[in-house]
Amino acid sequence: MKEKIRLNQKQLTMLMANLLIVKIIFAFPRNLFKTSGNAAWIEAIYLTAIAAILLEVTFLTYKSAGKKSIIQLAESIGGKPLKIIVSLIVVIVIGGFLCTEVRTFAESVKIILLPSTSIEVIMLLFAVTAGIGAWYGMEALATINAIFFPFCLFFLGVLVVWLVPNYNLNNLMPVLGLGGKNIFLYGIKNLSCFADILVLNLILPYCKDVEMVKKSGRYAVLTAGIALVAISLAYGMCYPYPFSADFLLTAYQLSRMARAGEYFQRFEALFELVWTITHLLYSSIYVYIICNVLKEGFKVKYSEPLIPCVAALVALVSFEPSSVMDLLEVSSAVKQIFFPFAYVLPIVVPIIYVHKRRKNNEKM
Repeated sequence: MKEKIRLNQKQLTMLMANLLIVKIIFAFPRNLFKTSGNAAWIEAIYLTAIAAILLEVTFLTYKSAGKKSIIQLAESIGGKPLKIIVSLIVVIVIGGFLCTEVRTFAESVKIILLPSTSIEVIMLLFAVTAGIGAWYGMEALATINAIFFPFCLFFLGVLVVWLVPNYNLNNLMPVLGLGGKNIFLYGIKNLSCFADILVLNLILPYCKDVEMVKKSGRYAVLTAGIALVAISLAYGMCYPYPFSADFLLTAYQLSRMARAGEYFQRFEALFELVWTITHLLYSSIYVYIICNVLKEGFKVKYSEPLIPCVAALVALVSFEPSSVMDLLEVSSAVKQIFFPFAYVLPIVVPIIYVHKRRKNNEKM
């Protein structure tokens, strides 16, 4: 790529934390409660541990493969054809995640904030805003995100502490919820909540060194894991099962419970502000990454002309589910089908690259 992008450790950590936590804060705990009941917090710890282990396995490949993304490694392995194939797989995977999140966000905005506005108008405004954000580039997005996202984490912490009077420990009984089998076996499908760590590999070439990437990845996964456990515990102690599995936006439901006497009873208004800004940053970052993957995969000179096309395509694909129920089914299917690629590609592609390089060295 001609474009020189340099991210420092704070920017990279906050960027990855945003991509991971957006789903965790707004919608994902519902999946955990449907699988494990009010033992979702145990499943959250379990998933965080697995994600951390897979991340460390990925880091082991960096020692031999160097500071190259899987797109660059694919070209070294199989030339342009393999690079294009891997690029398209990556675009489909992260594009699938983005489309489901964008539609979920739009439906939530319609239900909560703009009930009289059509979903088409909301999606159009969101696509235009995400495209404009992507146009400013990764460094601008990472800088804005590094400034704003700590406030999001602070807000989340305040919410969890504020709700302490509403907690009922009896709601967490039985401890294993719907059973250990549901938590430790069926719960694996919810590992998709950490699948955004694929992005860490894609922006690897733009970082100062591999050690910085490792630190940022670990901090991001740890932060996301703590957020997921905190939200799951807070939500589980506020709502007994099966009611806890019914609500689409768990954090929003928690924010509606926050009160400060008679003078401050609309804490959800602050939630809506934080929620909107984090989603816009999330979508802008992903639109930019998709454009850069296409640029590198197909050797396009500039990525900027791709931004309106990608933003429009994301909006069009997001329209496909005809209702909220269809959206939930499609979202679940997309995550279960695509998330294994997010973990497998950053491990398998470098291993194949190292194996091929060793074979070439032996021949020489």
